[in-house]
Amino acid sequence: MRVKQILFLAVVISLMFTACGKKKQQDDIIAPKPVENVPSTPQKMQNYDYNETVDWLDKKYDVTINRRADESMPIVEDTDGEKYYDNKITVKITRPDGTTFFNKTFSKSDFSSYVSNDYLKQSALLGIVFDEASGDNLIFAASVGSPDVLSDEYVPLMLTISRMGNITIKKDTRLDTNSSATDDDYGV
Repeated sequence: MRVKQILFLAVVISLMFTACGKKKQQDDIIAPKPVENVPSTPQKMQNYDYNETVDWLDKKYDVTINRRADESMPIVEDTDGEKYYDNKITVKITRPDGTTFFNKTFSKSDFSSYVSNDYLKQSALLGIVFDEASGDNLIFAASVGSPDVLSDEYVPLMLTISRMGNITIKKDTRLDTNSSATDDDYGV
């Protein structure tokens, strides 16, 4: 009798392990609910405020930069069809006595000579940042590119403001490193 109970128990345990190992077939097909593409409202890049005191021409100047989305400008549509507001960026430089040396609001059109028309339609003015004071000039890095925060697509530009307040813009060909070498230094 004891042997029969042990055999019965062994068969039951083996059936339990076999039953647990099989997955139940399911005949239900689960499909995601179709999502209707509703035109979204244009997105805005985050506001940006920057202030730094820089040594220039043996004095201390204050550099202030503000980026704001501008709803009055044409909407930018990137390659994925996402819509964004373009930006305007104000650069203000104040003398040590508190008077304004330079104050200009830039838009993407200020850089249109350096970016193709097709790219310009799908891009926004991304940013202007202070780079360095060099001799009689204050040098800023600027960029026009995709307003999508996950994108790294942009055109690097260099904005130079002279001691007379003159503006020079050109494509930035410097490598993105801590060295001052240009692409020409590497045969590019």
